[in-house]
Amino acid sequence: MRTPPPPTPPRPPGGPPPRGPTPPPRGPTPPRGPTSPKAGPPPRPTARPAAAKPRAARKLPGWLARAKRLLLQPAQEWATIAGEFTNAGPIYLRYLVPMAAIGPVAATIGGIVFGERGSLLTFGTIPMNAGTAVQAGVLEYVLNLVGVYVLAMAIDVIGGSVGGQRNRVQALKVAAYASTPYWLAGAFALFPRIEPLAMLVGLYSVRLFALGLSPCMKVGRDKTAAFTLLTSIAAALVVLVITAIITRLVVA
Repeated sequence: MRTPPPPTPPRPPGGPPPRGPTPPPRGPTPPRGPTSPKAGPPPRPTARPAAAKPRAARKLPGWLARAKRLLLQPAQEWATIAGEFTNAGPIYLRYLVPMAAIGPVAATIGGIVFGERGSLLTFGTIPMNAGTAVQAGVLEYVLNLVGVYVLAMAIDVIGGSVGGQRNRVQALKVAAYASTPYWLAGAFALFPRIEPLAMLVGLYSVRLFALGLSPCMKVGRDKTAAFTLLTSIAAALVVLVITAIITRLVVA
């Protein structure tokens, strides 16, 4: 037989009502599914690396840029030169001082390294020591600067005789800028045995004389050929005199 439950004790007066039976304990909490991630701010777009800017081409020095234009665009450059208002100082400082140094510097280095110097008079080489190479280089540089002015004087006189204008500055422009191939060809002197080849490159100066005399000296086209011939002869004489002086110094 089942034993009857014990009687419920009487509630004290004014007390709380009796509680019911204690509920059975809860079972294990069922596992929850995967928690969805909280919505956050949208991801930032990945910034693309900035494309590298192309390097700006290095500008040539003014004197070298002019030499390039004279060789590649001679007619256009002569029109620009003829209209420039200038005097002898800027022509020397901005163009002749660096250009006339190419040959002497190359010849000096070649003389020190190889112990000889090329000669246009003999179409060969002349032996020399380092001291003589430096002396010849300095003298050649000075004679180049003087020779350009002598040539300008000749161009001025010839221009007046063939009906052109007499203008010493314009004549100096022709003498300085038309001699550009001769100045650049001076780099051959770095190797004395091929220095006589510079004469072949320097012959391009004749074409620059022909293109520059008319706009600068205001000579008629019918007399340009004669003017060019006389100017080329004068330039050749100046070069021969300079070469003879240098050769005499080296041989002495």
